[in-house]
Amino acid sequence: MDSQRTIIILFVNLAWWLIAFLWSSQPLALAGEVPLIYPNNWPEIKVWPASSTLVISNKEGVLLSQGSYQSRPIASLTKLVTALIVLDAHPNWSAKYTLKNEDQRYGNIIYVYPGEVVTVKDLWVASLLASDNTATEALIQAVGLNDEIYYQKVEELAKKLNIDSDLRLIEPTGLNPDNQASARAMAIIVNAALSQPDIKETLLLDKYEIITQKGRRQLVTNTDSFIRGSVAVPDSWQLLGGKTGYLDEAGYCFAALWRNDLGEELVTVVLGAPTKEGRFTITKDLLDYITEKYY
Repeated sequence: MDSQRTIIILFVNLAWWLIAFLWSSQPLALAGEVPLIYPNNWPEIKVWPASSTLVISNKEGVLLSQGSYQSRPIASLTKLVTALIVLDAHPNWSAKYTLKNEDQRYGNIIYVYPGEVVTVKDLWVASLLASDNTATEALIQAVGLNDEIYYQKVEELAKKLNIDSDLRLIEPTGLNPDNQASARAMAIIVNAALSQPDIKETLLLDKYEIITQKGRRQLVTNTDSFIRGSVAVPDSWQLLGGKTGYLDEAGYCFAALWRNDLGEELVTVVLGAPTKEGRFTITKDLLDYITEKYY
């Protein structure tokens, strides 16, 4: 019996020794190593404090995307679409227009008032440069459009740009939070808008003076902090034009077209930034990041 128990103990010990030997013969992972079924180098993930951010190179395609396919309120970025629709109506810039009570809209600084007579060019600049909602509504009326025709023109433009599933506008100013688009759609709109000299030249103005028919002078200033100089344009980049927007539901928005020293162009879109200046500092951060990664 004792000899039988001794044999069993020896057998068990031998089995454990063989297991230990086989285990020790495997290569040991060095500190910090992980099994090959897991990636050893994770891509860097950087999150910007905005609901949607997008950078698209007109040469390379999407360089950075964060929530760019989600439709959101776009506030006064709507006015880029409105500008394209107005241009399609072949406006007479020197034509006079008398503002009506029904043109009046609130939500931003008002530069022109009901009863005043100004040119179509004045309304155009006040709309794009300063996001004057009253001027935008008056501009639509001044070129012979109405809400029904405007909506129809938006649908036609969206189909032409292949963004009909990403763009929904119900009025021309952006005051309604149901005016929505994705960052992707906005990038396409920016490219289309900034290809028009009348839009590009207006968005690059620092200021503009309206003189009403009765002689009242009104200085209109650009809402773009890059143009005003309160936020520095990133090194090696030139701003070709940008548009701001804000609503409580939309947050602070900014979409722009840029060109670098190599001649390459890209579009930046920031939707839903938390602060007024934040939309510009986030844009600057995006460009700095893209420059470091790709240029």
